[in-house]
Amino acid sequence: MNHPARLSSPKSRAPPLKLKRRPATPDEAQTLLQDRRLLLLLLVLRIVNALTIKTFFQPDEYYQSLEPAWKFVFGYGELTWEWKEAIRSFYYPSIFAGIWWTLKIVGIQDANVLVCMVF
Repeated sequence: MNHPARLSSPKSRAPPLKLKRRPATPDEAQTLLQDRRLLLLLLVLRIVNALTIKTFFQPDEYYQSLEPAWKFVFGYGELTWEWKEAIRSFYYPSIFAGIWWTLKIVGIQDANVLVCMVF
């Protein structure tokens, strides 16, 4: 039942067309390899950039991320109304809380050291 694909109508007198796939040329294969290398290079550069660039916190970020995490781990700190009304997600502050909780278990509880560990 291996019939070649028919591109002409069954009533046509023309013979059916046989389509062959053109093999990739070495230039196309080399271009694809270069594209993958370029993608890998850009990905590595982005990861290095994300891990080495130090940015600064806006004042609001302290009250929306660090303060709730600190209060969760150490039991004291300020919370804004968004936290009191439970309309904010704890996902982002949980990153800091996880670090601080681990350090608290190890025995490091100096506030200056803990804040420097996050930055």
